Amino acid sequence: MKSSTTTGFASAVLLVLLCGSTVAFSLNGNYKTIIDTLAWTGDLSEIYSIIERNQIANTTIHLRSVTVFAPHNEAFLKITKQDSDDEYLPCYHITNVPMKLEQLGKSVFSELDGNPPIWITKKSPEEIYVNQAKVVYNLANYEHNNTFGKPQVLHVIDQVLQPLRMKKNSPQNVYNPNAWEFMENAEYLDLDSYHTNTFLQRVQNLDKKSVFSNQGGHTFFIPVDEVANYPKVKPEKIDVKVIDAHIVPDNVLFLGPTNEEEQFKTLAFTDMLKVFTSLSKAVEGDKTKYYVSSDTVVGDDVHPTGAVVAEIVKANIPVRNGVVHLISRPLMIVDNNVKQFIEQSYKDREDSVLHRFYEEIMNSGGDFLEKLTAMPNVTLFAPSNAAFNDQSIQPYLLNRTYIRSLLDLHIVNRRLSIDDIVAESIDKRFQVQTEVPRKDLFFNVVTSGKNRTLTLEGGGVNATVVQANLAATNGIIHIIDHVLGIPSSTVDRKLATDPTLNETNYLGQVSSLNDQLGDVQKRFTYFVPRDFAWKRLAIDNPSAYKKLFMPEYSNIARQILERHLIIADKVFTMDDLRKEANNNYNLSVHLPTVRDVSMYIKIKDSVEGYSIEWRNEWIHVHRSDVRCTNGIIHVIDKVLIDESDVEVNGAIATKSITALVLVLAQYLVFYYFN
Repeated sequence: MKSSTTTGFASAVLLVLLCGSTVAFSLNGNYKTIIDTLAWTGDLSEIYSIIERNQIANTTIHLRSVTVFAPHNEAFLKITKQDSDDEYLPCYHITNVPMKLEQLGKSVFSELDGNPPIWITKKSPEEIYVNQAKVVYNLANYEHNNTFGKPQVLHVIDQVLQPLRMKKNSPQNVYNPNAWEFMENAEYLDLDSYHTNTFLQRVQNLDKKSVFSNQGGHTFFIPVDEVANYPKVKPEKIDVKVIDAHIVPDNVLFLGPTNEEEQFKTLAFTDMLKVFTSLSKAVEGDKTKYYVSSDTVVGDDVHPTGAVVAEIVKANIPVRNGVVHLISRPLMIVDNNVKQFIEQSYKDREDSVLHRFYEEIMNSGGDFLEKLTAMPNVTLFAPSNAAFNDQSIQPYLLNRTYIRSLLDLHIVNRRLSIDDIVAESIDKRFQVQTEVPRKDLFFNVVTSGKNRTLTLEGGGVNATVVQANLAATNGIIHIIDHVLGIPSSTVDRKLATDPTLNETNYLGQVSSLNDQLGDVQKRFTYFVPRDFAWKRLAIDNPSAYKKLFMPEYSNIARQILERHLIIADKVFTMDDLRKEANNNYNLSVHLPTVRDVSMYIKIKDSVEGYSIEWRNEWIHVHRSDVRCTNGIIHVIDKVLIDESDVEVNGAIATKSITALVLVLAQYLVFYYFN
C-alpha cells in the first residue's frame, strides 16, 4: 500500500505536467529528511543528482547541520551545462548553519572551497533573494533533522547559483577572492574570454587597490579591455574619480533584486562631485540586455554632467566583498559629440537602441548629423528602435521630406538634463522651443518615491523618456519611446492621455461628447480649453464653473464644448485660419462649429504665438496644431463661454422640471379623484 506522502508526490508531479513550465509542487505534509525530500520530490531531482555525485556535498548533507538552497528543475533548464558543474554547484548551494529566512543576514558562507559567501537581499519578508535567485516563498523554511539529529533547513530558489570558477587546467587556484584579487588573478578565472588588464593597470598606477579590497559588501563595475562594436576609451582618461565611479559602497547589487533606474551613490559622490549609478534592461525580441549608467549630476572641469551607459557583458559574479559585473566600457568618461554618439551607437549593431534612428537620418539625407555637430550646446530627444517600428507610423516614414522636417522637432538648442527640466517645472509647466518654428516641446515630470518619469509632447505626440541624460561633449541625449510629430492617437485618446486637458476630457465624457471623437471617418478641429482655462473660469465665474461640473448640467456642458468643435471634411491649422483672415483683409474668420454655425473669430500672429479674438477678448493659443489621426487640436487659455449660457439654460432646465411636476400633479389628481 502506498503512503500518503507518495500519493501526494504523484499528485504534485501530475500538477506540474498539467501546468507546463509552472512550478506547482508543495512540501506541505512532508515528513522526510532534507536529502530524502530532494530525492523524492521530482521537481528537485537535478539538484539532488549533483549533490549525490559530489562526495563532499553528499557527506556534508548526511552528517552535518546545513541550509540547502535548492533550485527547482526549471531553473536548470535556463542555464548552459558546464563540465565543472559537478565540482562547483553542489557545495555552493549548501551552508553549514541551519537558517530560516528570518534568520538570514546579509550573507552566509557556502561549503565551496574557500567558503565564498552567498549574498542575501531582503526586499520584504516574502521577497528574498539569494545572489541573483529569488526564494520561492511558499517552498521555503522546510525544517527537519537528519538521521544524526542535526537540524537542517531547505529553501527552494528559482535560479541556479553561479559561483566564480577557475579556467579549466588553470596552473593556479584562487579561492574566494575579493574584488582586487579578482582583477589581479583574472587570467586564471573563467570569465568568458574577457580581460580586464587596462583597468587593472590604471588602478595600480593610481594606487587605488584599497577601494577594491575594502571589507564588507559592495558592488564593482569593472570595464573589460575591448568589446566588439564598442569604442575604446583612452586609458589616461581613467582617473581617480572615474575609478571611484565604478564602485557602489555598502550595497551588493545583483541584477535580479535591484530596482531598475533606482539611483545609488558611487564612491565618487563627494561634496564637489556627485555621481550616481543605476541599472536598466532592454528587451529586443527574445534577447534581454542589461546596462549600467553613471549619472554625473554635479560635474567639474574634467567630468561633465550627464550619463554614460555601458552594457553589462558578464553579470552577477560573487566575490568575498560583494559582487562584480563586467562592463563594456568605462563609466563617467565623455569623449564623443552627439553626432559621434549616434554613429557609434549604430555601427554594425542592429540591436543598438538608436539603430533605426540613424537609418532614418541617413535616408533623409544625413545633413541632420552635420547640424548636430555645429551646435555647441544641444539636447536631442532620440526615438528608440521600438518607436520607429510602430506599425501605425510606417506610411509616414515613406515621405522623406516630411521625416526630415520632423527630425528638427527632436532638437533643442540648449543643454537640458532631467534636473534642469524638473527645476524649470516647479512653478509652471515647462515648454521650450525646438528647431521647428512655432513648435515647442511641453514637459511633465511625475515623481513616485525615488523614481522620476519625464514625459513630453511635441507635434501632438506624447512620449516618455526611457533613457535619460546620456552625455556628449556638446550636449545631452534622451531616448524616447515615440517619434514626435507623427500622430498615433485619435482626438478622444489624446484628450484622455494629456495631463493638461483633464477637465475638458472629463466634461466630454460625462456629456458623451467624447463618444464621437474616436471616429476615424470624420475630421475634427477642436479648440480645447486647458486645465488652466477652467481654473480661470472658476475664479471669474465660480457659480458657472460649479454648475458645469454637476451631472444634472451635463447637457449644458456639452453645448459649451460644441462651440469649440468643428466637424468638416478637413482640419484647420492655425496657419490655415491665419491665411483665410489675410484673404479677408484681417477681418474675422468664419468657424462652422457644432453649436454656433455662424461663429466668427479673428487671428493674431506674434512672437509669442497665435491668439484668437472672441467676443472682443484676445485669447492665447497655448499649443497650436496638435495633430491626431482624425483631427487637430488647438489648446487655448480661456473657455468660450457667456454668462447667459449657464443662466438661460439653467432657467430652461428649471422651467422644464417645473412643467413636468405640474403635469404629474394633474395626473395624480385625476387618478385619485375620478
